[in-house]
Amino acid sequence: MNKSMIRYLLAKLLLIEAMLLCVPIVVALLNLKNDFVVKDSPTVFISLFATIAILLLLGGIGSFFKPKDFHIYAKEGVLIVALCWILWSFFGALPFVFSGQIPNIIDAFFEVSSGFTTTGATILNDVSVLSPSLLFWRSFTHLIGGMGVLVFALAIMDNNKNSHLEVMKAEVPGPVFGKIVSKLKNTAQILYYLYLALFFLFVIIYFCAGMPLYDSFIIAMGTAGTGGFTVFNDGIAHYHSTLITYLVSFGVLVFGVNFNLYYYIMLRKFKAFFGDEELRTYLMIVGVSSLLIACNIFHLYHNFADSFEMSFFQVSNVITTTGFGFGNTVDWPLFSQFLLLMLMVVGGSAGSTAGGLKVIRCLILARIGKNQIRSMLSPNRVMTLHINGSSLDKDTQHKILKYFVVYTLIMIALIAVVSFDSNNFMTVVSAVFSCFNNIGPMIGTTDTFAIFSPISKLLLSIAMIAGRLEIYPMLLLFMPRTWSNR
Repeated sequence: MNKSMIRYLLAKLLLIEAMLLCVPIVVALLNLKNDFVVKDSPTVFISLFATIAILLLLGGIGSFFKPKDFHIYAKEGVLIVALCWILWSFFGALPFVFSGQIPNIIDAFFEVSSGFTTTGATILNDVSVLSPSLLFWRSFTHLIGGMGVLVFALAIMDNNKNSHLEVMKAEVPGPVFGKIVSKLKNTAQILYYLYLALFFLFVIIYFCAGMPLYDSFIIAMGTAGTGGFTVFNDGIAHYHSTLITYLVSFGVLVFGVNFNLYYYIMLRKFKAFFGDEELRTYLMIVGVSSLLIACNIFHLYHNFADSFEMSFFQVSNVITTTGFGFGNTVDWPLFSQFLLLMLMVVGGSAGSTAGGLKVIRCLILARIGKNQIRSMLSPNRVMTLHINGSSLDKDTQHKILKYFVVYTLIMIALIAVVSFDSNNFMTVVSAVFSCFNNIGPMIGTTDTFAIFSPISKLLLSIAMIAGRLEIYPMLLLFMPRTWSNR
């Protein structure tokens, strides 16, 4: 194992986080939002500068001695990814602790883990306890983590070789990783250019729709990262605007699409975009689910326009694992709550900023099941599975099946542990589904995650990171054999 390369890269990544922490300082100096209950006091500046100093010290020491061998194998790749997300979440939480706005380190770690993993779950019952700069940093973590911490790092780091391929493969969500151009760094840069272009587009759209500039940035960061942190406790409902509600619903769906498809549009390969089976399945699920729930909750709103607006908003936010708040689903019929719970599991598209199992995996699992039934009727028939006109090899199918088994077992284990904190089955299940699938709010309750014990919050924080990294990097991190030199 190339431990010196792990140390060197992690140190470089800490220096990048120090650079990113300068952004909330600029926000505080600009004083974009001066009507907050909690102001950007000298304590806030000190907490930010203190965190930056710690990161510069640790990053400087760690990167001073360069490794002799710069090669990264699969084992080093997954360890760097897992450790980076944990370290960034821990150090990103320090400004909240130092400023006293979230004094408990476990609570702060949960909040920032939720930010970087674009989960949107919170322990804050009232977001007004945060000053403008720290509220901005909280949502800025969505923007950074949306496309991936390591993808961002590879996009700006000096690396013309493909030696970091294993790092990107371990972080990019989906069953199959593919570079869209030959050089890895160029792939990372193209993905981030697309990502940031869409982000700024939605900042402009929200501002033109009537949001204040500060709010437009916060909501656009939550949209781009499919995270869900907002400026106010009542979320998107605060703006009392049907236009904004639909814009946010549409926005999160845009970022729930595989970003490789947007690159096809840039190349004018429209057939490849519209012919993508995952995209068509994703849109079909959204449309059908929205109509079913709208009909099921019609009696609560007595108006199809209102029921569909609420239904479409919740469906688009849940399937893309965004979790923007807009009213509550406590009084919804059980059918609608169950359907949302299933959408939590499905998630968005592979290669998007959304979490969950991913639509492509669900599509492949369904076809594997169909082939299995058909093989029972025709035992001698050779069954093939096609996605987008290409045959999917047996090895990839087995990997997806294995992933689903591991995914299910971890979900059951998490539910068993967290159940010690609550006697409400729906609360426990939706809390685990929410964190592990990077969704945010719980279904069937208006409570925040403050109701759970410190142990459960720490476990759910790790679950958020594991869910964002698609399990394996976090599992391997805690296996003794991973750290051996064999």
